[in-house]
Amino acid sequence: MRSDQESRVTQHDSILEKFVGEVLAHVKAKQMHNEIRAELQDHLLNEIEYRMDQGMDESSAAQQAVRNMGEPSVVAAQFNQVHRPKAPWKLWISVLVWISICVLGLFAVQAGNPQDIYRLSAEGYAWRLVPGVVAFLFAFWVGYLKLQQEAAWIYGITLCLNVYTVFFPVYIINGYPQFGLKGIPILDGIPIDIIYMSPYLYLLSLYSMWNRKPESPYRSILPKMVLFILPIIVFLVNGNLLQVSTYLVGGIIVLKLVGVKSKNMAIAAGVTLLTGGICYWFIESLRFMANRRFGGWFHSIWRDGDGGYTQKVAQQLFHEAGWFGNGVENIRRLLPYLDSENLTVTIVHMFGWAGGLVLIICLGVIIVTMYNSALIFRDPFARGIGMWVSGMMGIQSLLYIGGIFGFVPMNGGAGLPLLGSDGSEIVLWMMLIGLYSSAYWNKDMVPVLNR
Repeated sequence: MRSDQESRVTQHDSILEKFVGEVLAHVKAKQMHNEIRAELQDHLLNEIEYRMDQGMDESSAAQQAVRNMGEPSVVAAQFNQVHRPKAPWKLWISVLVWISICVLGLFAVQAGNPQDIYRLSAEGYAWRLVPGVVAFLFAFWVGYLKLQQEAAWIYGITLCLNVYTVFFPVYIINGYPQFGLKGIPILDGIPIDIIYMSPYLYLLSLYSMWNRKPESPYRSILPKMVLFILPIIVFLVNGNLLQVSTYLVGGIIVLKLVGVKSKNMAIAAGVTLLTGGICYWFIESLRFMANRRFGGWFHSIWRDGDGGYTQKVAQQLFHEAGWFGNGVENIRRLLPYLDSENLTVTIVHMFGWAGGLVLIICLGVIIVTMYNSALIFRDPFARGIGMWVSGMMGIQSLLYIGGIFGFVPMNGGAGLPLLGSDGSEIVLWMMLIGLYSSAYWNKDMVPVLNR
C-alpha cells in the first residue's frame, strides 16, 4: 500500500508536501510524524481522486483538497489534541485510596497492640513505600518500550539471582532464602525477596521477547519451551509452590497474549507436568512439602484432619467477624503470626464483612480500570502489558482468597497486592503500576504502523 501511495504522491508533490510539511511543523509528538504524514497523504489523495472523478483537473483538485483541510496550524492543533500524554488519574487515585486503606489497617493494628514490632507499623510501611515510589518513577521514566529491548537481560539476571539465592542465600527469613546486598550503604541489612518477585519478572520478560515478530514457529518452539521450564525447576528445587502456581497461571495469560496455538499450549502443559513429576521424584524436600501441603488441603476439604493451622484460624476469624467486626482489641492473639499476608484477615476481623466488602470493591475498581483502559491502547504490545498487569493482580488476589477458604492448597506467602508491609511486594507492584502508567501515558503517542 505504501508503494502505491508514494506513486500517487509524486504527481502532486509541490502542493501536498508543502501542506503536510506545514502541519508537521506544528505537531509536537515527533515520533508520530511518519504516521500522521501517511494519514494526511492518504486522505488528500482520496479527496483528489474523488474530485477528479467529478470532472476537475488534477491541479485544481489538489488545490481544492488542501483548501478543504483548513489552516495547517488548525489541523496540527487537532493532532496535538489527540497525540498527547494522558495521565491515568483514575488508576492513580484508586491506588492512593488502596494504600490509605493499608495504612489505616496498620494504624488499627498498632492501636490494638502498641508494642508490636516495627515491621508491622504504619511508619514502617511509609518508609518501605519510599523505594516503591522510586521503583514506580523508574519504571515510568524508562517506559515499556525499553522493556522490550532489554527483556532477555531481565530474564537472565532474574534467573541468575534466583539460582544464587537458592544455593547461596544472603538472609534466611522464616526458613526461606532471601537475596541481599551486604556491605553496600543504605542497602546493607535489607533482605530482597527475589523469589517472590521473580514469577512476575520472568513472565514480563517472556512476554516482551515473544511479542516480537516470530522468525519460524518450528525453529523457535524449543528455545521457548526451555525458557518457560527453567524458572519452574528453580522454584521446585526451593519448594516455592506459591511461586510455581503464580507462574503457571500467569504463563497461561502470556501464552494467550502472544497467540500460541492450543496444540502448542497442550505440549507446554505436558512438558511442565513431566518436569514437575521428575522434580517431585528426585527432590525429597519438595516431595515432603507437597505431600504435607496437599494432604492437609484434602483433609481440610473432607473435614477429617487438622489441615493448615493458619488457614483454620483465618477461617474462624472470618466467621467471627460478622458484618461490623470486633474492634481493635487483642490483635496479637488473632493469628500465629501477624505478617503481611494476614493483614487482610485482621482488617476483616476488626471492621467486619463490610470492611472486607470495601476491600474487594476498591481492589476490583483498580483491576477493572486497568483492564478496560488497556483495551484501548493503540500499541498491541502496550495493550498486552496492561492486560497482563491487571490479570496478575487478579491472580494473586484469587490465590490468596482461595487459600483462606480452602479452595486452593495455599495458606501463606501471598496477600492482596500492596495490602501489607513487605518491602519487596511494595517495590514489585509499584514498579508494575509504573510500567502500566508509562503505557497509558504514551498510548496515543506511539506509532503502530508496521508493528
